[in-house]
Amino acid sequence: MLKKYPFIAITYTTCILLLSAAYAAGITFNIPFVQIVGDPALITKVHPFTGIISNIGALIWCATSTICLFSGIFLWRFKQRKEAIFLISSGVLTFILLIDDFFMFHDYILRSFKAFKIKQTITYPLYILLTLWYVKSFLKLILTKTNYFILGMAFTFLGLSMGLDFFMEDTNLKYFIEDALKFVGIFSWLVYFARSSYVLILDALSKPSH
Repeated sequence: MLKKYPFIAITYTTCILLLSAAYAAGITFNIPFVQIVGDPALITKVHPFTGIISNIGALIWCATSTICLFSGIFLWRFKQRKEAIFLISSGVLTFILLIDDFFMFHDYILRSFKAFKIKQTITYPLYILLTLWYVKSFLKLILTKTNYFILGMAFTFLGLSMGLDFFMEDTNLKYFIEDALKFVGIFSWLVYFARSSYVLILDALSKPSH
Protein backbone atom coordinates (compact mmCIF):
# COMPACT_ATOMS: atom_id res chain seq x y z
CA MET A 1 0.00 0.00 0.00
CA LEU A 2 2.73 2.45 1.01
CA LYS A 3 4.83 1.52 -2.00
CA LYS A 4 1.88 2.10 -4.30
CA TYR A 5 0.84 5.36 -2.68
CA PRO A 6 4.02 6.93 -1.25
CA PHE A 7 2.27 10.27 -0.75
CA ILE A 8 0.22 8.64 2.04
CA ALA A 9 3.38 7.81 3.97
CA ILE A 10 4.81 11.26 3.28
CA THR A 11 1.60 12.99 4.38
CA TYR A 12 1.28 11.32 7.77
CA THR A 13 4.99 11.18 8.45
CA THR A 14 5.09 14.96 7.95
CA CYS A 15 2.20 15.41 10.40
CA ILE A 16 3.94 13.27 13.02
CA LEU A 17 7.23 15.13 12.55
CA LEU A 18 5.55 18.54 12.88
CA LEU A 19 3.68 17.53 16.03
CA SER A 20 6.87 16.05 17.48
CA ALA A 21 8.76 19.26 16.68
CA ALA A 22 6.02 21.30 18.35
CA TYR A 23 6.19 19.10 21.44
CA ALA A 24 9.98 19.41 21.55
CA ALA A 25 9.72 23.19 21.20
CA GLY A 26 7.29 23.28 24.12
CA ILE A 27 9.76 21.39 26.31
CA THR A 28 12.72 23.49 25.14
CA PHE A 29 11.01 26.83 25.79
CA ASN A 30 8.97 25.61 28.79
CA ILE A 31 5.61 26.20 27.07
CA PRO A 32 2.59 24.05 28.04
CA PHE A 33 1.50 21.86 25.14
CA VAL A 34 -2.02 23.28 25.30
CA GLN A 35 -0.51 26.65 24.39
CA ILE A 36 1.45 25.10 21.54
CA VAL A 37 -1.63 23.65 19.84
CA GLY A 38 -4.25 26.19 21.00
CA ASP A 39 -5.53 29.34 19.33
CA PRO A 40 -3.40 32.38 20.32
CA ALA A 41 -6.41 34.69 20.66
CA LEU A 42 -8.15 32.36 23.09
CA ILE A 43 -4.99 31.69 25.09
CA THR A 44 -4.02 35.36 25.44
CA LYS A 45 -7.67 36.50 25.71
CA VAL A 46 -7.36 39.17 23.03
CA HIS A 47 -9.61 40.06 20.11
CA PRO A 48 -9.29 37.61 17.17
CA PHE A 49 -8.40 40.55 14.90
CA THR A 50 -5.27 41.24 16.95
CA GLY A 51 -2.30 41.00 14.58
CA ILE A 52 -4.58 40.47 11.60
CA ILE A 53 -2.33 42.29 9.12
CA SER A 54 0.66 40.27 10.25
CA ASN A 55 -1.34 37.04 9.94
CA ILE A 56 -2.57 37.97 6.46
CA GLY A 57 1.02 38.73 5.52
CA ALA A 58 2.04 35.23 6.62
CA LEU A 59 -0.79 33.75 4.54
CA ILE A 60 0.46 35.72 1.53
CA TRP A 61 4.02 34.44 2.07
CA CYS A 62 2.61 30.90 2.24
CA ALA A 63 0.48 31.33 -0.89
CA THR A 64 3.45 32.70 -2.83
CA SER A 65 5.74 29.87 -1.76
CA THR A 66 3.12 27.28 -2.71
CA ILE A 67 2.51 28.85 -6.12
CA CYS A 68 6.23 28.97 -6.88
CA LEU A 69 6.98 25.42 -5.77
CA PHE A 70 3.97 23.93 -7.57
CA SER A 71 4.69 25.88 -10.76
CA GLY A 72 8.39 25.04 -10.61
CA ILE A 73 7.73 21.31 -10.30
CA PHE A 74 5.19 21.57 -13.14
CA LEU A 75 7.70 23.30 -15.41
CA TRP A 76 10.37 20.74 -14.52
CA ARG A 77 8.12 18.03 -15.91
CA PHE A 78 7.92 20.07 -19.12
CA LYS A 79 11.73 20.21 -19.18
CA GLN A 80 11.80 23.99 -18.68
CA ARG A 81 14.81 23.64 -16.41
CA LYS A 82 15.87 27.28 -16.00
CA GLU A 83 12.34 28.48 -15.34
CA ALA A 84 11.71 25.58 -12.98
CA ILE A 85 14.85 26.23 -10.94
CA PHE A 86 13.96 29.94 -10.81
CA LEU A 87 10.49 29.25 -9.38
CA ILE A 88 11.60 26.49 -7.03
CA SER A 89 14.39 28.70 -5.68
CA SER A 90 11.87 31.53 -5.30
CA GLY A 91 9.54 29.20 -3.41
CA VAL A 92 12.32 28.14 -1.04
CA LEU A 93 13.39 31.75 -0.49
CA THR A 94 9.79 32.76 0.21
CA PHE A 95 9.40 29.85 2.62
CA ILE A 96 12.47 31.02 4.55
CA LEU A 97 10.97 34.51 4.79
CA LEU A 98 7.66 33.00 5.91
CA ILE A 99 9.25 30.98 8.71
CA ASP A 100 11.31 33.94 9.87
CA ASP A 101 8.36 36.33 9.80
CA PHE A 102 5.64 34.08 11.22
CA PHE A 103 7.70 32.59 14.04
CA MET A 104 9.66 35.81 14.71
CA PHE A 105 12.77 33.73 14.11
CA HIS A 106 15.43 36.45 14.08
CA ASP A 107 13.39 38.80 16.30
CA TYR A 108 12.96 36.36 19.16
CA ILE A 109 13.77 32.66 18.63
CA LEU A 110 17.48 33.03 17.79
CA ARG A 111 17.92 35.63 20.52
CA SER A 112 16.55 33.17 23.08
CA PHE A 113 19.60 30.96 22.46
CA LYS A 114 22.32 32.92 24.21
CA ALA A 115 25.05 30.93 22.47
CA PHE A 116 24.07 32.42 19.11
CA LYS A 117 23.87 36.08 20.14
CA ILE A 118 22.35 36.87 16.74
CA LYS A 119 20.92 40.35 16.26
CA GLN A 120 19.03 42.09 13.48
CA THR A 121 22.21 43.93 12.52
CA ILE A 122 23.66 40.55 11.54
CA THR A 123 20.63 38.86 10.02
CA TYR A 124 19.66 41.80 7.80
CA PRO A 125 23.00 41.83 5.93
CA LEU A 126 22.65 38.06 5.48
CA TYR A 127 19.25 38.60 3.88
CA ILE A 128 20.70 41.31 1.64
CA LEU A 129 23.52 39.00 0.50
CA LEU A 130 21.01 36.18 -0.13
CA THR A 131 18.83 38.54 -2.16
CA LEU A 132 21.77 39.79 -4.22
CA TRP A 133 22.83 36.20 -4.96
CA TYR A 134 19.27 35.33 -5.95
CA VAL A 135 18.92 38.31 -8.30
CA LYS A 136 22.36 37.71 -9.83
CA SER A 137 21.57 34.03 -10.44
CA PHE A 138 18.31 34.72 -12.29
CA LEU A 139 18.80 38.25 -13.59
CA LYS A 140 18.56 37.39 -17.29
CA LEU A 141 15.37 35.38 -16.84
CA ILE A 142 13.83 38.06 -14.61
CA LEU A 143 14.53 40.80 -17.16
CA THR A 144 13.42 38.88 -20.24
CA LYS A 145 10.48 36.76 -19.10
CA THR A 146 8.86 38.51 -16.14
CA ASN A 147 7.47 41.90 -15.17
CA TYR A 148 10.52 42.87 -13.13
CA PHE A 149 9.03 46.27 -12.23
CA ILE A 150 6.69 44.56 -9.73
CA LEU A 151 9.59 42.63 -8.21
CA GLY A 152 11.52 45.88 -7.92
CA MET A 153 8.59 47.45 -6.07
CA ALA A 154 8.44 44.47 -3.71
CA PHE A 155 12.15 44.81 -2.91
CA THR A 156 11.72 48.56 -2.47
CA PHE A 157 8.86 48.34 0.02
CA LEU A 158 10.44 45.49 1.98
CA GLY A 159 13.78 47.31 2.01
CA LEU A 160 12.19 50.53 3.28
CA SER A 161 10.44 48.55 6.01
CA MET A 162 13.74 47.04 7.13
CA GLY A 163 15.46 50.42 6.99
CA LEU A 164 13.06 52.00 9.45
CA ASP A 165 14.50 49.80 12.20
CA PHE A 166 17.71 51.82 11.96
CA PHE A 167 16.51 55.34 11.17
CA MET A 168 13.34 55.89 13.22
CA GLU A 169 12.69 55.85 16.94
CA ASP A 170 10.29 53.28 18.38
CA THR A 171 6.92 55.01 18.20
CA ASN A 172 3.42 54.00 17.15
CA LEU A 173 3.90 55.92 13.90
CA LYS A 174 7.10 54.04 13.16
CA TYR A 175 5.47 50.65 13.68
CA PHE A 176 2.49 51.61 11.53
CA ILE A 177 4.65 52.81 8.63
CA GLU A 178 7.05 49.88 8.95
CA ASP A 179 4.28 47.27 8.94
CA ALA A 180 2.35 49.05 6.18
CA LEU A 181 5.41 49.10 3.90
CA LYS A 182 6.11 45.47 4.74
CA PHE A 183 2.53 44.43 3.91
CA VAL A 184 2.60 46.22 0.54
CA GLY A 185 5.96 44.60 -0.19
CA ILE A 186 4.66 41.12 0.63
CA PHE A 187 1.56 41.65 -1.51
CA SER A 188 3.72 42.90 -4.39
CA TRP A 189 5.83 39.75 -3.96
CA LEU A 190 2.71 37.60 -4.36
CA VAL A 191 1.51 39.50 -7.45
CA TYR A 192 4.90 39.22 -9.12
CA PHE A 193 5.37 35.49 -8.61
CA ALA A 194 1.74 34.57 -9.30
CA ARG A 195 1.88 36.46 -12.59
CA SER A 196 5.33 35.11 -13.47
CA SER A 197 4.25 31.53 -12.77
CA TYR A 198 1.18 31.99 -14.94
CA VAL A 199 3.16 33.46 -17.84
CA LEU A 200 5.91 30.84 -17.67
CA ILE A 201 3.43 27.97 -17.57
CA LEU A 202 1.49 29.37 -20.54
CA ASP A 203 4.75 29.72 -22.42
CA ALA A 204 5.67 26.10 -21.67
CA LEU A 205 2.26 24.82 -22.74
CA SER A 206 2.41 26.78 -26.00
CA LYS A 207 5.60 25.05 -27.08
CA PRO A 208 5.22 21.93 -29.24
CA SER A 209 5.77 18.71 -27.35
CA HIS A 210 8.57 16.40 -28.48
